[in-house]
Amino acid sequence: MAFPVDMLENCSHEELENSAEDYMSDLRCGDPENPECFSLLNITIPISLSNVGFVPLYGGDQTQKILALFAPEDSLTAVALYLADQWWAIDDIVKTSVPSREGLKQVSTLGERVVLYVLNRIIYRKQEMERNEIPFLCHSSTDYAKILWKKGEAIGFYSVKPTGSICASFLTQSYQLPVLDTMFLRKKCRGKDFGLHMLEDFVDSFTEDALGLRYPLSSLMYTACKQYFEKYPGDHELLWEVEGVGHWYQRIPVTRALQRESRVLGDGIYCSHIFVPVYLSLFLVSVEYVYVNA
Repeated sequence: MAFPVDMLENCSHEELENSAEDYMSDLRCGDPENPECFSLLNITIPISLSNVGFVPLYGGDQTQKILALFAPEDSLTAVALYLADQWWAIDDIVKTSVPSREGLKQVSTLGERVVLYVLNRIIYRKQEMERNEIPFLCHSSTDYAKILWKKGEAIGFYSVKPTGSICASFLTQSYQLPVLDTMFLRKKCRGKDFGLHMLEDFVDSFTEDALGLRYPLSSLMYTACKQYFEKYPGDHELLWEVEGVGHWYQRIPVTRALQRESRVLGDGIYCSHIFVPVYLSLFLVSVEYVYVNA
């Protein structure tokens, strides 16, 4: 059985959106008393104009959109996306039937961009994000990212802001070093060194003498860094915790960041994420709410 990531290998954004527009035209002309239904586990969801809508695939970029189906009881959480001329449940969108799609693969096709969106915007933010974590913004259409595939399923990702790329928060400034910007791993796959594997891949993919990790370190990144330095004790001067674009005054050695976290954990506090103001998290969520409902 082929899945969306396999079927959209050579599909363009325009073709995907045109297919969705055709579907919407048919839906507007359909019989509201006899609606099409989508089956999800033990639930049957009637499809109507009230629970279907376009959402931006790349966050603030409104030019590329995908059609989403929302649950009647939750108008903000997509339960299916319209891809390759049919509805697909979220769990099926992150699957593949291609055996060679195994391990870390750089995102390049539209189908892979959709998988990245689902992992980040739906699975991480709506299902697996801890209360004290800050949600990631949606990745752009050009972000450097890799998806981790395992036995036919996408289980994680990481993304990087390469040296010289423009910082979204400071449009006149560019990154001074490669910065590992986001990293996510499905909860069911944690405890198996996949986080370390992604960090190793990041280090191997860039040749600069200094590599950055976005502040604040997530619990996943914290664990991966501890494992990394245990395995590569000579790399203590390679990794830096970075704020902003990573000027020398915006970075500290990751080893020092780990010591800081250890002291925090020793005091019975989970992670430095709790020191980031809660209103920032609420702001990010509200921004994407506006995008979805624009």
